[in-house]
Amino acid sequence: MTPAAYTAARAVQSAATPVVLFSNSSGMGGMEAHVLQLARGLVVRGLIVGAICSPDEGVRELRDGLRDAGAIVHVLPDRGRSALGVARRLTSLVATLGRYRGGVLHMHYGGYGGGELVQLAALVAGMKAVVRTEHVPPVPPISALGRARVHLRDRFLARVLYVSEQNRDEHLRSLGRDARRGVVIRSGLDFTQFSPAVSAAGVRAELDLPMDAPIVGTVSRLDEQRKGITDFLEMASRVRADLPAARFIVVGDGTLRPALERRAHELGLAESVVFAGARTDIPRLLAAMSVFVMPSLWEGGPITLLEAMAMGRPVVSTPVGLAPDVVHDGETGLLAPLRDPAALARAVLELLRDPARASRLGSAGRVAVASAFSLETMVEAVARVYSEVAPRS
Repeated sequence: MTPAAYTAARAVQSAATPVVLFSNSSGMGGMEAHVLQLARGLVVRGLIVGAICSPDEGVRELRDGLRDAGAIVHVLPDRGRSALGVARRLTSLVATLGRYRGGVLHMHYGGYGGGELVQLAALVAGMKAVVRTEHVPPVPPISALGRARVHLRDRFLARVLYVSEQNRDEHLRSLGRDARRGVVIRSGLDFTQFSPAVSAAGVRAELDLPMDAPIVGTVSRLDEQRKGITDFLEMASRVRADLPAARFIVVGDGTLRPALERRAHELGLAESVVFAGARTDIPRLLAAMSVFVMPSLWEGGPITLLEAMAMGRPVVSTPVGLAPDVVHDGETGLLAPLRDPAALARAVLELLRDPARASRLGSAGRVAVASAFSLETMVEAVARVYSEVAPRS
């Protein structure tokens, strides 16, 4: 940031509590999309928004998006476990947060662990309050030490935000967190970006898919088994056995991609499944899907399900995260049990064989999402938390 920009930012801070968003991201996924949407909304409201990001190449899209949104982006030194690396990281955090003294630090994590160093830096730097959003439920096994560390960190948090009721309940049950400190604030979407009006023109030709083939797809980072992409492939094998014309898209990338591609080959799906990789044109790809499937084993959100529903796509989902709140079986989509590729396949085939019903469910799903997951509602709720924990004098 230039000296002139920094001076201008400090001049405006007297009118509103400055906010610093911190994410432990190493790539672009649902949590990062949430952070980006939140930053945009807060800037529009007139808040000074800083963002502390990793220098990792996988986070470049998030850093660029935050800058475009009007946030002041700060890049941390490379992570290091040595004493010198930790000291450098703490020093950088204190210096950065010191520019926003009296403001709110809002931490975003994809796991219940970590954050002690960041919270210490916020205390030293004079931040008025620290808020933390938990984007995913706690994953067993949970040690007594892990639970104790959570309780210690929570003593210094003004609020803990959860992205779904299910996510909050699992944190309270598994970690014994204080329910009085927690607030559920659902993710919000930009419905101008995710809309049935988005065109899928050119997607089939680009991915070498037949023009008349039904397309079943999913969007996910391919770094964690919990995303259920193996179940997606098993489902695809069953669907293709009954409907050979069907084609399948896996949008996303990650360390598990080579193993998933091998599994697709073993299942005889090499000609039927397209691994599209990481993309920035998710709405176009969603628009091309006849059915969207979310096969996750556990989630906090996920935002990709909301995006597909916002675009009017008929969805089949496991009952995790936000899904039970918005996918009402047979009304706004179809639900299938966890770890049950056969059930996923049956639900997908139901929709592919009855396009009229699929269209009705897709339309109803969009209405359900639009009424409960607006970006404005999310930003307003988060800003209200900031005002409660760090009121301006």
